[in-house]
Amino acid sequence: MTTKNRKRLGSGRLVPTRPTGVEYRVKYGLQIVETGPQHGRGMRPLKWARCSVKPADTHRIPSGTYFLHADEGGVFQVKSNGHVWEYLTAA
Repeated sequence: MTTKNRKRLGSGRLVPTRPTGVEYRVKYGLQIVETGPQHGRGMRPLKWARCSVKPADTHRIPSGTYFLHADEGGVFQVKSNGHVWEYLTAA
């Protein structure tokens, strides 16, 4: 199995996983790990990996779980527990 790392930087909307009607404009950075083809059935195990999420303006973003809708396409599940941001990725 081969792995390849690449960085994805961009901007998007951060929306809480619970419907609140609130969204935040953010800039983000994700370290994407691409793995080779999967053999067999089933899903790859999921894990939380560190990422960078910063507000595009002066708003403070509360801790919690969010969906990150990237302007370039794609949706990622992210969470914050204070100052550390993580996103859900396939291992």
